[in-house]
Amino acid sequence: MTSGVEDIDITNSSPSIETPRINDKSVRLFSFGSNSLGQLSIGHVQDAHTPTEVLLPYIPSDISIITGGNHTFILSTAQKLLYSVGDNTFGQCTVPHESNTAAITASFVAVPPPTPTSHWISISAGWQFSILLSSDNRLYACGNGPRGELGLGESITTSTTPTEIPSFPPPATTVVQLASGVEHTLALLSDGRIYGWGNGRKGQLGTLSAGEKYLWSPHELRLDMPDDFQVASMVAGREFSAFTSRTGEVQVFGNDKWGVIKLNPMVESPMTDWRVFSAGWGALYVLREDGKVVSWGRNTHGQLPPDDMPPLDKLAVGSEHALAVGRDGKLYAWGWGEHGNCGKLEKERGEVVKWVHEVGIDGLVGGKYRVEGIAAGCATSWVWVSEVD
Repeated sequence: MTSGVEDIDITNSSPSIETPRINDKSVRLFSFGSNSLGQLSIGHVQDAHTPTEVLLPYIPSDISIITGGNHTFILSTAQKLLYSVGDNTFGQCTVPHESNTAAITASFVAVPPPTPTSHWISISAGWQFSILLSSDNRLYACGNGPRGELGLGESITTSTTPTEIPSFPPPATTVVQLASGVEHTLALLSDGRIYGWGNGRKGQLGTLSAGEKYLWSPHELRLDMPDDFQVASMVAGREFSAFTSRTGEVQVFGNDKWGVIKLNPMVESPMTDWRVFSAGWGALYVLREDGKVVSWGRNTHGQLPPDDMPPLDKLAVGSEHALAVGRDGKLYAWGWGEHGNCGKLEKERGEVVKWVHEVGIDGLVGGKYRVEGIAAGCATSWVWVSEVD
């Protein structure tokens, strides 16, 4: 699914993590939205309609939040820390559990490093699976993968602990970016090649062999792109994959029910001044340096931003909603807010937010804090802030 990180530096080959220059102790993390399996880490399993402080004793300032279907990770590469929370029925949180113990957790727990001499540096997550990259360039999978999502081979559909994907990446290459949709994963290698695995029925994994529906292990993808198209960044929607070049072109493959291919405005008007390139389940988004959002695809529930949205500084895209921080410092949300993931709404206006909607954070006084980062997942929203003098 969408990584949840609000900034992707498309001038490099891998996602960048914005590191606020603040004291770690001043960081406060809030979450709101869907929480039936404890994925918000707020100590219970009821949805939250207002930003609620997360249960975690230590919040590193360089956090990256990665969301799956109903599970969540917090990664700090600088501190070499990883936490997980939420649905762990199939081990997708990487934390082993016995059959007679709870399969969910309602507050973050620490995930041990892969080996005594390495640590986790990148993660992507899908509906019921997780893909983890270690600092020694090894890729691991855990969770449930009935359509090849684990990449561990056709005979392995469940792994309750992180299991190394064999013979990947190829020799003399490194994995520089991961992106997972609901049922598929993409891996960008240091030599520019794209590998993928999982569900490819809708073309999200490019051209497959005749009659093939799923890829059970990493395969180099056959994608019909121009010869001079060098992939700078990639994202995965529910049933599509999208790639951008360094010159700002976008190539999309997969299900075009919502027009992510035919409505692509970036083909004829490439841009190089992007701040964010992201995907929801059925739409694509580009945040430009001028603060404007270019978006296309599904808009049945207000997934695309309102026309009168003020200039933005940050953008995070979830499954069917989005969060943003304006240049005015305010937190905004739009899209399908049925679980509270767009904040508290007026009953008479409904749960589909198609207007400029500001989200307040209870207990924080405007002007006394700064939003350092935002993330969005499957009907979940995250915001971390720091106090200002």
